[in-house]
Amino acid sequence: MKDVAAMISQASRVWVVSHVLPDGDALGSSLGLMHLLAAQGKQVRLFSAGPIPEEYLFLPGMDRVSDVLPEAGEMDLAVMLDCHQPERTGPVSAKFLAQLPRVAIIDHHQGEVEFGQAAWVDPSFAATSEMVTILAQSEGWSIPPQAATCLFVGVQTDTGSFRYANTTPRVFRVAADLAEAGAEVWPISQEVYATRPKRLRLLGRIMDNLELSQEGRLALSQITLADLEKVGAGPADLEQAVETLRLIPGVEVSALFRQNAKGAIKVSMRSRGKVDVSRVAIDLGGGGHKGAAGVTMEGNLEGVRRDIATRLRQGLEALA
Repeated sequence: MKDVAAMISQASRVWVVSHVLPDGDALGSSLGLMHLLAAQGKQVRLFSAGPIPEEYLFLPGMDRVSDVLPEAGEMDLAVMLDCHQPERTGPVSAKFLAQLPRVAIIDHHQGEVEFGQAAWVDPSFAATSEMVTILAQSEGWSIPPQAATCLFVGVQTDTGSFRYANTTPRVFRVAADLAEAGAEVWPISQEVYATRPKRLRLLGRIMDNLELSQEGRLALSQITLADLEKVGAGPADLEQAVETLRLIPGVEVSALFRQNAKGAIKVSMRSRGKVDVSRVAIDLGGGGHKGAAGVTMEGNLEGVRRDIATRLRQGLEALA
């Protein structure tokens, strides 16, 4: 953390980037860091390959998020948040990152770190937004209400509103600190968890495709591009779908398979904690945590589903 803090303190122009298909923590930590650094008089630019889920459009500073790269030499430092592999930010930004002399990383996902001049990667944290908050507190940075709001959303969503196994006493302390700094919990929750009809219709299709096996401990489903088109939804509308599968009573592991526009298959996996789904994802070139992980694979939907299902069944059988 101190190495990252030192690198940030030396920079006056900072470029912030997170992973493709950004979630609440990617956006919350990015926007939160932007507000923290802007309060110190630093120039900050945000990049995201998008699309941005509509429930996060209310976040202060969202109009500053861009998919346009800065000019070479325009920024002193790049900060990569909520991922530590440059390819996770998208092909355009990954190429740009490789050309930069100074890159700092803050992330809570598992996996070997092979990039960046300063990296703070610690899977013991529930959210990257939690880490950014603790960094700010450690360095004595002022936390304006706008930053507190964004960081609270990151902590809230990556803990499932403080319901997941990653919810620790430290998380509650950080959330309380952010609330005291100006994050208004009720209005934030109204925006983040508003009912969206197209997502309910999409969830209906996912449930229609549900397959339970291993005596109800393994839940698998899939969604096609045609399904998304029929309900007028996009990939960002699937953020919580796989979590819904995990919440089925008796399910230990869930996986959702989705076709993307390039023909590859995006696999999102969740576990109640007994099976480490990150090991499956990392073995196949993806990443994540013990309880939540993902990977994008080439191949047809049925073949990828069969491969992942076999690996998850093996994990469940090992428990016995």
